[in-house]
Amino acid sequence: MTMKETSPFSPARRKLLIAGAGGVVALGALGAASWGQLTNYRASWVERVVRENLPGIDLDGMSLQAFVKDILASERMQRKEVKVTVFADRFVPWLPAHISKARNGLEGLERYVLTEYLIGSNFFRVPDPKRETIVYSGIALACRNPFTYAAQANFSEA
Repeated sequence: MTMKETSPFSPARRKLLIAGAGGVVALGALGAASWGQLTNYRASWVERVVRENLPGIDLDGMSLQAFVKDILASERMQRKEVKVTVFADRFVPWLPAHISKARNGLEGLERYVLTEYLIGSNFFRVPDPKRETIVYSGIALACRNPFTYAAQANFSEA
């Protein structure tokens, strides 16, 4: 009894390989399209965080867009973990709701975004933020936290 030899290039195997390669190409194209949408989503996510946390406050639209651009260019927002956190919030919304580490990461990121906006805007410099338009003027580089107490510096007379 002899075994029937099969060709390594059988039509069924060839069709399977072509279908697999087509699937990989399709997934790659879908991933590239999603990554482009993720960049736009990150911008809309930042704006949503600011607007949702400041209800009833009139925000200047042009300066808010400048803030979105500034914050997305910041070093913290460029980290892979941050991009994954925003991605998870968009595409896997149940993750932060059920996993404490993801929830804490998302909340910390939201606090960071809101703090940067408030410190860089006129929010703390107007008498009543609900009666005036809040305008973002840029990221504050010196003494970023107005609630930090620092003792009077002693300078030498020399």
